[in-house]
Amino acid sequence: MKIKDIMSKKIISCNSNSTVYDVAKLMKRNNIGFIPIIDDRLIGVITDRDIVIKCLFNNDIFIESYISDNVISIDEDEDIEESLKLMKDNKIKRLIVKRKKEIVGILSLSDILNSNISVIDTIKSIYEIKDNIFNDNPEIDEYYL
Repeated sequence: MKIKDIMSKKIISCNSNSTVYDVAKLMKRNNIGFIPIIDDRLIGVITDRDIVIKCLFNNDIFIESYISDNVISIDEDEDIEESLKLMKDNKIKRLIVKRKKEIVGILSLSDILNSNISVIDTIKSIYEIKDNIFNDNPEIDEYYL
């Protein structure tokens, strides 16, 4: 199965002049936790986790201080297995999907889960879930995917 078959095609983005409040409001309104930051080009992404974790140490109201600029992307014609490998290797839950240099979608672990492809090993790797006496049957809340 190709990424373009299951990716989210609706791209909700902000620019680097947005405030943390604007981004958080946009995330809440659209029930998402990941937003690409695009000025003339993709400059990074921001997640709900970036905001929460970094807000503890930063009082800046503009998102520039919260952006992750190490963006992992994948071509829309790649197989799902390649996206799972990228997510696993980088311990991330979402990928920017491109056609040549143009952003055409976002692929999340939830998109893959909803396609009924087995992803248990990838989930365990991302969350560093180990089989042990305290965690025999890990459950992952879909909200965080």
